[in-house]
Amino acid sequence: MLDKVVNFFLVHAAIVLPIAIALTLLVSSTARSAIKMLLRLVARLLLIAAVVAIAYDGSRTLAGGSSLVITSLGDHWTAMHPASIEGFRKLIVGKAHPVLWESAVRPVLRLPAWLVAGVLSLLLGWLGRRRRKVSIFVN
Repeated sequence: MLDKVVNFFLVHAAIVLPIAIALTLLVSSTARSAIKMLLRLVARLLLIAAVVAIAYDGSRTLAGGSSLVITSLGDHWTAMHPASIEGFRKLIVGKAHPVLWESAVRPVLRLPAWLVAGVLSLLLGWLGRRRRKVSIFVN
């Protein structure tokens, strides 16, 4: 079920992303608050993905017996949509440089999926957080 949802968003990203941005601009009062709202939304979705990934690894570990099973981000991506990971590799190698793929992207793809999604979720949640209003009173 999750792979169908991911495939839908990958195929229709050019339609879904502008609609999401337009809806956040409609709901919010300024562009800055719309961007923060969108960052918080993406952070929550990534947090859900991190929980699903760790539950997947945990259930495979419990079903497998004694060995710990950790699935990398690249393995999840390859299982869900193998054509897009190859297209992403060709894009990075063709537009940027092959060294970037080997030194930056592949090590991230080898990390556990729950770790990458969790760290990105925390980062985007921190960037999109609501600022506390400070009231200064002068006598």
